[in-house]
Formats: sequence, C-alpha cells, structure tokens
Amino acid sequence: GNVTENGLYTISFDDHLRTVVDTFTLEDGSQLPPGTYRMCTDNVITPYLNGIVKIEVAGRCKKLAGGNPPIQFPMNDENLLPSKVIEHIDFPGVAPQDFTLLDSIIGDPIVYESNNQITDELCDTISEADFAPIFVNFTSGEWLVHDGRLALKDSTVDEPLSDGGGIDVAKSDTALCSNAPRTFLNSKSCKVSKDLSACGTFQFQESGSFLLDATAILDLYAMTNKYIYAIDGLRADTSPCAPGVVSRWELISDTVCANDLDGASYNRLKNKIQKSGSTHSFLKDVKVREKCDVLSTTPDPNAQDDGIKIKLGNGQCWQHVHEDHMNVYDMTYWTKQNTHPGNQVAANSGNPNPIKKWAKNGQAALEYPSWHPMSRWIDHRHLFEKIGRLGDNVAFVDLPNYLRLELVADHFGIYGTSPSGEGVLVCGSPNEVSNDISLSRELSFSLGGNKNDRHEDNLVRQKKRVWATIVLSAKDQLRQKVAWALSQILALTPLQIDSVVETEPYLSFYDIFVRNAFGSYLDILREVSYSPMMSEMLTFLQSKSTAYVWETESSYVFADENYAREIMQLFSVGTSLLNMDGTPKLDPNTNLSIETYSNEEIESLARVWTGFDRQRIRGNIEDYYKTNRLDPMKIIADWRDFFPKNNLYGGYIGDGVELCSNLQEQEFLKKGAQYRLLGSSTTPEMHKEFDFDQVKSSKRQLVLDSTSSMLYNELCNSVNGECTFPAEVSISDDLICSSVECDVNSVRIVKVDQMFFEYMRKPCVEFLFYNNAKTIKSLQNSAMCGNPQMTHASEACCDASSLASRNCRYLGERMTYDDATTRCEENQKKLCSPVGIDTASCDECCQDNQDYFWTTVDCGLYLNVDGEGKVAVVHLPAGSHDTPSHVYQDSFNFFRVTWPDGGHFPSLSNNCGDGACQLLDDQCFCAISVQEERIFTNDEEAQRNNVQQILHDYLHTRSNDPATFGPDEYVEPVLLENGVIAHLKNAVNIDYDIDTIFEVNYHGETKFFRNMKSTVTIVQSSGAATDFTFRNPPYFMTLSRAERRDAYYETEAALEHYFHHPNTAPFLALRLIQRFGISNPSPRYIQVVAEAFTDGVYKWNDENGDDPVIFGSSKYGDLAAMCAAILLEPEARSPLLDLDPSFGSLKEPLTKLIGFMRSMEYVGPDRKIVPLRTVMDKIGQMAHDIPSVFSFFLSEYSPSGLIKTASLVSPEAITYTAPNIIGLLNGMFSLIKWGLSDCEYGFGPDKENTRACRRYKEGVWTKSWGRITFEPPELSGTDAVINALATLLTGGRLSMDRRQEIANAYNNANDNNAGLRLAQQLILTSPEFHSTNLAPLSGAQRDSQSTSRRRKAQAVGSSYKAIVYLLLKGGCDSFNLLVPHSQCSNGKDMYDEYATVRGKIGLNKTDLLEIEDFSSSQVCAKFGLHPQLPRLQALYNTSDALFLANTGHTYKDLNDKYERDNRDPMHSFGHNLQQERVQRVDPFQQVLGTGVLGRIADVVWENGLSVNSFSLGDLSTVLENTIGKSKKQSTVAGDGNIAPFNPRPSSPDMWNSIKALNEATDPMGGLFGEQWSSTLLKSVEENEDLRSALANADTTASFPGSKIGGNLEVISRLIKSRVDRGVHRDVFYLSMSGFDTHSNVLETLEENFGELDEALHAFSEEMKYQGVWDDVVLVSASDFGRTLTPNSKQGTDHAWGGNYFAIGGGLNGRRILGRYPDDLTSDGPLNVGRGRILPTTSWDAVWHGFSQWFGVNLEADLDTVIPNRDEFSHELMLQEDLFSL
Repeated sequence: GNVTENGLYTISFDDHLRTVVDTFTLEDGSQLPPGTYRMCTDNVITPYLNGIVKIEVAGRCKKLAGGNPPIQFPMNDENLLPSKVIEHIDFPGVAPQDFTLLDSIIGDPIVYESNNQITDELCDTISEADFAPIFVNFTSGEWLVHDGRLALKDSTVDEPLSDGGGIDVAKSDTALCSNAPRTFLNSKSCKVSKDLSACGTFQFQESGSFLLDATAILDLYAMTNKYIYAIDGLRADTSPCAPGVVSRWELISDTVCANDLDGASYNRLKNKIQKSGSTHSFLKDVKVREKCDVLSTTPDPNAQDDGIKIKLGNGQCWQHVHEDHMNVYDMTYWTKQNTHPGNQVAANSGNPNPIKKWAKNGQAALEYPSWHPMSRWIDHRHLFEKIGRLGDNVAFVDLPNYLRLELVADHFGIYGTSPSGEGVLVCGSPNEVSNDISLSRELSFSLGGNKNDRHEDNLVRQKKRVWATIVLSAKDQLRQKVAWALSQILALTPLQIDSVVETEPYLSFYDIFVRNAFGSYLDILREVSYSPMMSEMLTFLQSKSTAYVWETESSYVFADENYAREIMQLFSVGTSLLNMDGTPKLDPNTNLSIETYSNEEIESLARVWTGFDRQRIRGNIEDYYKTNRLDPMKIIADWRDFFPKNNLYGGYIGDGVELCSNLQEQEFLKKGAQYRLLGSSTTPEMHKEFDFDQVKSSKRQLVLDSTSSMLYNELCNSVNGECTFPAEVSISDDLICSSVECDVNSVRIVKVDQMFFEYMRKPCVEFLFYNNAKTIKSLQNSAMCGNPQMTHASEACCDASSLASRNCRYLGERMTYDDATTRCEENQKKLCSPVGIDTASCDECCQDNQDYFWTTVDCGLYLNVDGEGKVAVVHLPAGSHDTPSHVYQDSFNFFRVTWPDGGHFPSLSNNCGDGACQLLDDQCFCAISVQEERIFTNDEEAQRNNVQQILHDYLHTRSNDPATFGPDEYVEPVLLENGVIAHLKNAVNIDYDIDTIFEVNYHGETKFFRNMKSTVTIVQSSGAATDFTFRNPPYFMTLSRAERRDAYYETEAALEHYFHHPNTAPFLALRLIQRFGISNPSPRYIQVVAEAFTDGVYKWNDENGDDPVIFGSSKYGDLAAMCAAILLEPEARSPLLDLDPSFGSLKEPLTKLIGFMRSMEYVGPDRKIVPLRTVMDKIGQMAHDIPSVFSFFLSEYSPSGLIKTASLVSPEAITYTAPNIIGLLNGMFSLIKWGLSDCEYGFGPDKENTRACRRYKEGVWTKSWGRITFEPPELSGTDAVINALATLLTGGRLSMDRRQEIANAYNNANDNNAGLRLAQQLILTSPEFHSTNLAPLSGAQRDSQSTSRRRKAQAVGSSYKAIVYLLLKGGCDSFNLLVPHSQCSNGKDMYDEYATVRGKIGLNKTDLLEIEDFSSSQVCAKFGLHPQLPRLQALYNTSDALFLANTGHTYKDLNDKYERDNRDPMHSFGHNLQQERVQRVDPFQQVLGTGVLGRIADVVWENGLSVNSFSLGDLSTVLENTIGKSKKQSTVAGDGNIAPFNPRPSSPDMWNSIKALNEATDPMGGLFGEQWSSTLLKSVEENEDLRSALANADTTASFPGSKIGGNLEVISRLIKSRVDRGVHRDVFYLSMSGFDTHSNVLETLEENFGELDEALHAFSEEMKYQGVWDDVVLVSASDFGRTLTPNSKQGTDHAWGGNYFAIGGGLNGRRILGRYPDDLTSDGPLNVGRGRILPTTSWDAVWHGFSQWFGVNLEADLDTVIPNRDEFSHELMLQEDLFSL
C-alpha cells in the first residue's frame, strides 16, 4: 500500500497496481501516514469484496478497515491508472451493458465463454510471461479485472476431451497434455481423435538405457541443472570377507598387485572376482557366502593407504574399494545454503560453492575430502538420490521422476513417442469434470507447486468440506452410506501420504467407493490396489524385485511386504479361517483358530506388488507436488519379480490358469482373441518396446490385407464403408488366416490402414522347470535356457557362414524351437549360434539384434536349495556367456515349494540328499527332471472331495472347453456325485489319463481343468531319480523377456485369488453389517449376507408373501445383493430385536453429527460448501482424516464393562473417550445455539468482522456459516415437539421417562424457540441418540466413582509410584536402536554380522553411541545406541536406564525356530493384534479383557492403595481392568487442553436434566445405551476433576514441541497433581506413531529417535525437579521388531523380537537384560527367515519384576497379573533385577 501526495491511496499486489482508494484506515481506527507498506501475504487474504486484508505496520500485521476494497481508478489521472486497461472492450455477441449485473454480485467472477476471440489491440501485446492484470472500464464507472485462474475441462471416461487437451498445449509452453493414460478404467471408452491439435502423453521405452559415463553426467547437468556426480575418494570400511557383504573391486594398473592375505582368503576372493558375471569395464561387485579371514581383510577407514589387491590369472589387478565408490548421485540438495556446512562459509568468503564447483568446472566426479571421516558420508548419503554406477548402462525408467524428461530421453536416444495430431487415442478418467467457478471463493486448487490459496490449512480442510457438503445434500443417501462404510474397510490415511494440501487425489480415491457401491467388490479391490495413493500409503510404490535391485545396484533386498499383508488382513481374507457364518474354523488338535496366512505367504505374495509406478504427470488434474496421484498406476515389467508366487492354499498364484504351451495354434485368430487399439501410435502398451531404428520399416508390424483378411474386417468394424476402430475388440468367431497371417503363430502389433492394434494374448502360465532345455543367446553375449515348447526366442538361420539371417515377419516375433527350425528349413538353412546378423545379402531380412535366438545346443537346467527348503532356478548354458543374474548359479531368487513328507528336502543336515546334490557354499545344487502324471485315475477318486477342495488341492492346470477339440475328440461327459463333470478323451479309455478334462462350476463360472500334474524330481549325477520331489511351480513372467501384459495378468490373478477366497465373503459381511449398525450379528445373519455375496443375488419377500424382489446381478461378489441382505434381512428390521440387550450398536460419531444436521434441516445461507473445521480433533472421526490403515475402529474391539463381560464387541466404543464425547456434545450444542461457528467449541471456523462469541445470545446467527432450521409443526404442543424430535433423532426409541424429562425442560424455557433448542440438546445426550438400543431407565442413581476412590485415597497413606507405558506404534526397528559393538565372546565380531545382514540400512560403527553392559550376560560387553539418542545414553551411563534385549510377545519359551507351533503369533503379525498382545500380556486371556497395567492397578487397589489410570489421546488396552475394581482409565487430550463441558448451558438446571436422562438403565435394557450413559457421566465428572487438578500443575522443565514431548509434559503435570488427586499410584499410557518403517527406515528413525530423545530428557529432568525420579519408571514397548534384512524401499518389514528400554531414577541401570541374539545370520537358531528373530525374553518375564516394584508381591497376585508366568519360571525378572532396592 502506498500513500500518494494528493492523499489517494494505491494498493498493489506483486508490484502491479490493483486499486486506488480514498482512505486507508486500520480496523482499530488509526489512519496510516504517507509511505509504502507491505501486505501480509503470509496470512489469509480473502479474495472477494470486504474480505480480509492485512497490512504490516511496525512489524505487526493489522487488518484493513472495510476489508478487501473494490476495484476503482480515477480516470482523470493517468499516473494512477493501471498499465493495461481496455476501455471499450468488444465482447463478440455480448454488449457491455450486460455487465450491469455487477451491482448484485460484486466480487464474484463473471464467466465469458465464446468461440470467438476478444478483439482489442491490447490483446496482441499480452504474452504468457506478462502477469500484469488486465482491467476493463465501462462508461458506468464499473471496473472488471481479468481473472486468469485455472479453467479445467470435462474429460470423463465416456466423453474424453476430443483433442486430449492439445489445443492448450499448442497455445502454451507450460501447459501439459490432459490426455489420461489408458487403464482398466477407461480402456473400452478411449476414442480416436480427429483433431489435428490432439496430443498424447510422452511414452518412453522402458527397456531403453544409456551409458552413465562422465559425458552423460555433464549432459544431465546441462539439461536439468541438477548437480550429479560420481563419488571418488571414498575409503573402504568393511571387510570383503564377511558373509553376505557385497564388496566392490576396481580394476587398476598395477603389475605387482601385492597383498598380505592368507592363501585361503586370497583364493576365495580371487575365485569370486573371476566368476563374477559383471560386464562392467572397471568395477565388479561380489558377495562372499563363506567366511574368509575377516580380521585381516578389514580396512581402516581412517587410513589413506590402498585397499586389498587381488591378481587374476589374466594378469588383471583388482583393488578393494568402498561399496559406494563411483556410484553416481544427485547432490543438488547438498548445494543449498542451509544443508552442506561449507556452503555458507564459502559464500561469506566469496569462494565458489564447494559442491557446485565441480560441475561448473566441467568435472563429472566429486572428490570426497580425505580429511572427512567416512562416517560423514554414511550419515548423509541417504540425502542423495542414487542415479546408478559410473560405467553402467542405466535404464531410463530407473531415473528419478524429475529426470525422466522428454528432453533427456531424446538426448540419449531413448526411443519414445509424444503422439499428436489426428489418430491419437484420447482417454478420460472417472468424474474428471470442469471446475465450478461459482465456488472459487470457497475451494482452491494447487498446481505445479503453486497453491491457489494463501492459507495451507484451507487446502488441507477442503476435501473434508466437500465430503460433508455432498453427504448432507446428496439424493443417493444409501450409496453414500455404503461408500462411507467401504472407505473405512479399505482405509486411506493422509498421515502416510506426502501430500496433505491436495484435494482431488483424495476425492478421487473416495469416489472408488461411491462409483462401485453396488458393483463388484473385485472392481474395488482392483482400483484400490492400482491407486497411487494406496501404494504411497502402504509403501509398495516403486517396490522392485530382488533380482532387479541386485542386477542394477548389487544390493540384496526383498520386496516390500506392507501391502501384501494389509490387503489380506484388512481388505479381503482376514487373519483366521472362517466358516460361512463368520465363526472361526478350529484346529481339531488344539481347538485354536487356524491362521489364514503365514509370514512365508506374505513374503511370497509381496513379490506380486513389485513394479508399480505412478503415471506421468498430465494436465487437467491437481498436481501441487508435480506428481500424478490420480490415475491408476502402471507396471514397469523389468521391476517385477519374475518368479512363482505362493497362494493361500499351498499352491501358486498361477494355479487355475491355462498353460501357454496348451494354447491353440494361431490363438490370435480364435474366438475371444483380444485386441486393443493404439491409434496412430506404434508404441505397444503391454509388450516390450523395441528400437525401430534397428528394423526395416516393412518389418515393424504385421500389416493386414484390407482385401482378404478376416482379422482386418473385425478390427476395422466398418460402418457405412468406413472403419470405426473400436477401442477394444474381441474376435466373435474363429477366423481363417490370410496372407502373412498364415506364416506366424502369434502377433504383437498389427496395422489396419493407418491405425494400429495390439494383440492381447489370453492369460497363461509356464512351468518353471522342464526337460530338454535349449540354449538361447543374444548377440550381446547373454545366454540362458529356453523351453523348446515355448516361444522363448526367435530364429537365427545359418548356412556355411557364421552370420545368421533373420526372416521375422514383424518386430519382436518369437516362436517355439520347432517353429524356428521350420522357418530356417524353409529358407534352406539351419538353426545356429551366430556371431552376428547378415544384413547385406538379404534386404528384407530383420535386423533386430535385441532379442534371444534359439540354438541347437542343450542347456543345463538346475536348482539351488537353501536351508529352509526354498529353491532358486539355475541356468547353465553351454559355452562362455554372460548368464543373466536372475538365473545365475549364485542367484538370490529363492521361492517356496511344497516338499512331501513334512518338508523332506536336500540340506546340509542330510549331506545334500546323501550326495544327490552338490554342496555349493551353504546351498545344495541339484539336477532335476520333470514328469507329467495324471491326478485321478477313476470316478471314485475324483468325487471324494467337494468342488472347492478339488480346485484348491488337486486341479491346477486350466484347459480349453472339450468342444473346441472337435466333435470326436471327447466322448459323452460323466456327471460325478460332487457335481464335477468328467470328459474322457475317447471311448476306449475307461480310466482317466492326463488328457481327461474336468468341468467345474464355481462361484457361477464354468471352468475346465486337465487331469495333469507336473512334478519336479531331484536326480543324481547318474540320472537316477531320488525321493526328493515337489510340484512344478507355474509362473507368468517369461524369464527371457518380461512383458507388461503378463505382470498385469499376474496381478489380476492375485486379486481374484483374494476375491474368491472362502474367507472374503464372511469377512466382508461382518464388517459391512457392523458399519450398518449391528455390532454383533448372529452367525445366521452373517451367513445370509455372505451367501448374497457369493451368489450375487438376494431375494426378499415382503410381509404379504408376494413375488420376491430380486437384488443383484447373480455374479459372485455383487455388493448390491450384499447390501440388500444387510438391510432387508429380518435381523436388521425386526422390532422385537430392539428388546435384546445385545442387539444394535453405538453409533459412529460422524454419523451422529451428519444425521443430526440432515434431520434438523441444516442450511448454509452464506456458503455452498459446508465449512466444518477441526471435527477430527473434537470427535475422533472425520472423512479424509482416517488415523491409520486400521481406520477409526477395530472390528473386534470390546470396551471394558458389561459389553466385554457379555463377550460382545463394540467397534465404535474405541472413539468414546472423554475428550471426544465432550467435543461432540459441545460442538452440536454450539450448532444448535449459534449455528455453524467456532462459538464455545463449535465445528465451524471463526467468522471475521464479528464480535466475540460471548457477546451473542443463543439463537443469534451472526457468527454462523449455516444453521439448523427445523421447526415443529404449527400449533403443536409440547408432546408433539418432543415426539417429533424423538422420531427424527432416535427413530422413536426415546423412552417415555426421558421424553417427560425433556418435556419438563421444554416447558420451563423462556419461549418455544429456547425450549426447542434445549430439547434438541437434551436428546443429543440420551443413550437412544448415541446407540440403536432401547435403554429404559431403572429408576436407580449412579454412584460417583471418582469421589469414592478419592475418599479411599485420603484414608490410607503410602509412598507414590508411577509406571509410564510408552508404545512405539508401528513396530520399531529396534535392532537399529541397540547394536552389538565390540568385545564379544569367543572373539566373535557381532557388529560385522550386524552390518552384513543389515546392508545399507545398518548404522556405521563409528556413529554408534557406545555403552557398556554390566550384566555380564550378553554376547558382547559393548553395544552401541542410535546416534540420535545421546540423552538416553547419558541416562544409561548414570544407571538411570536399562535395556530389554530381544523381547516380544510369546506364549512359551522359544529357544530356537524349531520349537514353534501353530499357537505362536509368528504368522499373524498384524499391528492391531500385536499391539493388543504386548499390552495384555495374557496370551490365553485368563483374565478376560484386561491389560497388564490394568491388572497391576486392580491388585494394588485391592491392597488398599488408590490408583489412577490415564491414557493420552486414545483408549488403551494396557490399562483395561476388571469391572468393579480399580478406577477405569481416563482419557486425556494429548496436548493437555481440556475443554469444559457445555460452558454456556441453555438452562441453569441443564446438567441435572442430562444426569437424569443418563441414570442407571434397566438391567434388561440395551448394553450399548448403558455404555453411552455410564461413559458420558464418568467423562464429564472426570473432565472437571482433571481441569481442576491441572489448573495449577505447571512444569519446570522445558518440553519440546513434538507430540511425544507434549504427551510427556501432560503426564508430568498429572504426576505433579498427585496430591490434589489423592492417589498413591498412577499408571499412564502414551504412544508415539511413525515406526512402521516399510520404507526409508534410516531417515525415519533419525527423526523419530531425535524427537524421542529430547522428550525423554525433558521428562527425566521434570521428574527430578518434582523429586519423584526414583519413584517413576517409563517402559517402552512396540508391536514387534522388524526384519534384519532390508526391502527394496530401504525399509524393513514385520518381524518379532525387538530391543526396548526403561528409564527411571530407581532402576538398577547400566545393564542389558534378557538375551541379545548371538547369531544374526540366516543360519542363526533364532532367525526364522528374512532376519525375523524369535524373542528370547517374554513380556511376561519383564512385567513380573515391574509388578513387584509397584506393590504386587503375593504369589496369588502375581498369578493374576502375569497369568502365564509359569511358562517362563526360569527367566522371570525380579524387582531386584530391575531396581536398586
């Protein structure tokens, strides 16, 4: 703002004049003196007339009086006119006088749309880079300003943009093409554009790569301005001899190549380097599996001398270097001023930036300073994106997203296309509609890093507001209800998404449930699984296979297991096998439930979820982070794990899929063959791309003959003589080949006129093992095995020359071995093993050198067996070749097979099958043979089992319909007793053979299966068979060429496996019934709903018995049928069930709020969008605010009290905490009294330019953004009003006693309006409103629990003690908390083991904070703490902390992995289950429904002490106690801000009325209503007690501002109030989230441990100030530990044992209790796979000692507190073990 000399005031924004005003007065009335002022843009600017504007005055932001001023300029002063004014604008077809509407809508946008352009000479001078506003002046004196906001366009699935947004791209250098990627959502609806301006998204060749040399690095810098370097000068710091360590070796020029190694170590390293399959010119990465001399080969990272040198037989000298030596990183982050410490120093001294200088000087390598310790590199390398390794060919697809630019692809010759013009295929996406400009005041849009709003909170909130607006006004309320229920089952939490400011991605994800609410659940599973939002939350985005990461990074990792676990546990099958009625299936031997899956299945199925990546960013969608979070993901085939994946039946995901070898000849011409239109693009969408430059144009595709080809006619789909080119084509009948079609057995891309179609071969699988393998090779000297029956390679035909000719019919053609042989013979040549392709003598020959060729040479097909019985396929092609690493002899790609006889396989313990196999390092290397056998021999065998058992256990190989084999191939079918139909090959055979076909109908679909099984047998060197066998595993991804198509097929097969699993129907039935208001449905009800799902239909008969109404499509998985069953079954509708105390449920908090607003007729006069605010914080539930993947509720949650005693569940009760109850009632009371506002803890935002709430009486709506408008019928009396409210708000269930109480209050009000408001509020407190029960009053009053307990406390004296239970939620990776360091027993180097198994997620030894163990019971005397825990180290060193090594939940002592049985929790490691178990410490629930601290509290209370239990934020399991004993837990807001209840009551007697409405209910009344009433009164009473107790309980220590810091400060305040509360003992629960580190574990722990360390320090200091440090102990725990081995996301997955700590002044510290594992290797006795460590210390043993310290000393009491302690009698900790007594 600037005050001019003539007294006028100008206001500019972004240096552009926006208006001139007469006065410039602040809200406080002060006039600004002349001068220039800054507008406070950091605060919200309301972009409409009179909206908020703030000006900085004397360093403070102050409001401008009158708010946002109108646009006006004095026409008589040219100096005060803006630079761009159109005085008489010519709007074609619109007269200027039409804009007189301005008077009524001033400040709102005016939309002008026309196909004509605005004509004014000013328009010709405007460029895109000119951001000066354009003003229009009318003769009336009114002004307009051009609003250059985003204009989004309609581009739906059915009606995509006709040009894909190409016209916008043509007009702008920055606009992106809006054409949506083709996915399963839009594939059938994409259209060929006829617009010349049409655009397509840039597509690059995913298999394309470039040489990452020095030139490439400098070119990347020039193109992207990113500081990318190869790192030189790093010093080796790890021994290459440690088992599992990947060491790097560099070729150097040194003829002597001296070393000091012993012979054995030297030879082992030499052997590994020589055998390395690496083709790199100067670097090799090798892994030693057997240990050589670690000590003599461990380098000193502080020394500057050379590393170990190894001389090979060819004279080459290879030197050991650092594992990151010559890795290439993007160091741009390190160039910023506040990152690298030397940057600011250099800037201050005028020197060049020390990181930028290398690139600016034309250098591609950055030299690591010799004076820097190596720890500095280890600590910071995670900050730099790794690009690759210098000298490697780097796949373009592996570049970070920001480097995958068209410019970069073009520069490096990566084949790619940006299709444009007529013929481009244009696609839309669901609900992609244009923006409503009338909502521009209320909704904002973020694009390309620029938020179209200056207040981030608005962006965070607006998705919630959109949801509220829709559900309040939508006509399809049932659809909205189903969508809301589904969104809580397949939950998405913003807490695990990097973007919180975006709106569209969240709304789009939620729309999955709205669109599919009455469709197939499979469609929902598919959309959720392909959602980039879900992949980000559950971390499988860009998860890569073990093979790919090893091949590209020489790092041994596993697939991320996160989604593989949660899609089963939460989205489909659940954790325990179920009967159809939802009851658990029980193991007949143990009578315990049977787990649905184990960690082995999770580990295997995790490999299904590799390869997923986001689509490229495009236009027309929100992309603040320049990331496409909207469109379904694509799969990168090369990232995909190629190998077989296990299913949940003991088989494989490929079971039930047809064998590729059994496909019909020329399947591409058969009925049902599928084709996808590519438009004018020749780039395949589902196949591997090839470089066209290497192929003659006539050979690029198969060109169909328009005059004779039947296939041409099908694809053309001519209408009136013109091709229509459908987006997808399914061949209607078998076709006869024509011309070149007859020469091929399959096709990839076919050309139809100027359009291209891609053939989609049907899903099929191959067997991984086969006989008669042949060597296939490429001209890049790569060779492997090929199955001669499969199309694994192409032909290469030779005569006398060593050069081959290729006569392929199209690019990428492959064929079987026999077809290749025939192709060569047709040209009078033979298959050969060529050295090159002859291109000179054959002008029409293919010149494609990129693929594998068949040779006549046999290939060795073997397998390795590891110590767990897993196998890896090994290819040993003949000759000297480079075998791909994924099938190389030392491959890491193991997968599980089923060995017969309980796991009888070749192993080290049986001398590799008594010598049948060769011992290779720690594995058995075996030869194999394959046999095909029949499964059933006759009818009797085939009909012993039902259809489900036959499909799961026997029939695995799909077949074609016998009718397709010809009329005489199969005889009349035989119907078996189990409903299966057997088709025999011919009439001669009475018994079944492998050609017998079984016809099975399952879930409404008819399928055919071959009576054949393929068995792999281990054979001796002589060829003799052994008894080691397993079923031949099927797989989708061909090992010699990964096709995207097959990855999609495999994903679909996995989804269908979950979808069709017998558990899915009852699992989903229970959860949906619960979301519809019945928490404990009967088994019969669940079965009916589950059968509606499986049958796809529900038949309903009304009371008159008329013809049934049928719901559903009769297809398995139909949600319409399921929902109809939920709503129409008698159990859902019978009024008699209202009398059942166990029937019904508590209501969801948000459902109550929305239901109240709808029934009470909420209207928002000032806004179209409902501006709800802080709802989640107040009530514990809000859309788009789900706290975790477990959503708001746990299906199995049972609150303490009568519900738990009755063995019932109440999921919603988990949110019924005191803060939430009071927040809900306060918010709804405020809504009734002042409308939607912030008054007295309301749900609305503050309304500017209004007075404080206290200035307004009830019924004054000045601060309201909307209000309820319900009015009772005219002339109605009190009873009519109350009855109407009872009907609308409680479904008529409000008891007569309560109606009378409310009526009395209504009659005593000042007037009818006041009475109505009071009556509404009182009904909102009734149990009938909050539950679906009848809850009649008993007439008795409730006791005040807190008062009785306080009297007891005042009567008894005792010293004070407190236990604080800290749960590190998510599963803390605590093997990076406590690390073995040195001085280990028997000279063992435990740190070396640790570093080896952890790989790149391990901590550097020099960074560890050393501590010494004085327990003398651990494998090492010295351990190290995470470097972010120095304060915890200090507490340990002063004996105020100790550690609990390898601790976890278990039901018995487990000394090694062979002692496990099906009662251990190893295979059900879900977060919710394990968090419950570690808090209960009662594996067999001997003290039902209690937690360990709750039982401790009960015992000490019975012993005469007063005890309080406090949970911070949430209800906790650990504090649950037995009814009638110690005081139930109180929930305290985590920030300690305790809102008063009903601060401005509508009547003086309102609290007495509320108590009267919630007095004791009838014992035969509803349990859920009773739960509400008892909880409400307890919450209000305790709320006031806590407010009083904390009022003066301030802390002395300074606590950090983190959540954990705030929680511990609240606990400290509660401890300080102990005297006022009159207690002897306190038990506290708090949690710290963020430890579910499936990705980026190093960065996450660095942040989390840093926060935790600061908070623990503040807490300990405060306890010392209070003088109770010796009387308080804090004990940490977590769900479980994590895998020692990393996954491909640099994270870790769920495991078991972990390491924890306790702090307190009375501890006998400086000791590590329990037993730290003394073997971390894969062979360790505690390692059950992937570094999952069996716990050697149970929580039972730990809590035994803490219980004694707290006052539990009698044996009987200890049996109560630790019910399972007898199982751990020899390891129980005593209080003297833990404390200094």
